[in-house]
Amino acid sequence: MRIDFNQYVMEFDVIDSTNDYLKQHYQQLPNFTIVKANYQTNGHGQFGRIWESQYGENLLFSLLIKKDFPFLLKDINPIIVGSIFNVLDEFGIDGRYKYPNDIYVGNKKIAGILIETKFDNQELEYMVIGIGLNVNQESFIFEEAISLRNILNKDLDINYVFQRLLKHLSNNVLLANLMKLGDEGEY
Repeated sequence: MRIDFNQYVMEFDVIDSTNDYLKQHYQQLPNFTIVKANYQTNGHGQFGRIWESQYGENLLFSLLIKKDFPFLLKDINPIIVGSIFNVLDEFGIDGRYKYPNDIYVGNKKIAGILIETKFDNQELEYMVIGIGLNVNQESFIFEEAISLRNILNKDLDINYVFQRLLKHLSNNVLLANLMKLGDEGEY
């Protein structure tokens, strides 16, 4: 099953939090809705940590997945991490994964992932996956952060990076789906 993640992209200039928006509106939104923003007034990571991002300089988006998952739930983190690694590889950058939800280049954080779920009687209602990838921001309050711009010494088209990440995400979901079918003895 190949998913066209561009099918349901909602873009906001400014929003409080892309994750929070999807959690508040998940019942009315179709499966695989993506909310992307130029800036978040209340962007956050795990345990409520602040996600620092200057206006229009980084890739900030969240993905909603509801019921009928095309992969095993345990595979979501490897799917997302692998997709970010795929994008970094395109730019000749070696990243490393720091459990539970960070991507580092050297000893500096370039991306973060926030996965939030809602269950109803042990049945998963939704999963919201927030991704922040530092693209063009040059300076950070937190010294342990870095961007593609810092590494490559040039500005990048954020939408191009977004499209590449969605392409890799689609490919990795397809691969995970094939592995799920293989685990179930079907092809």
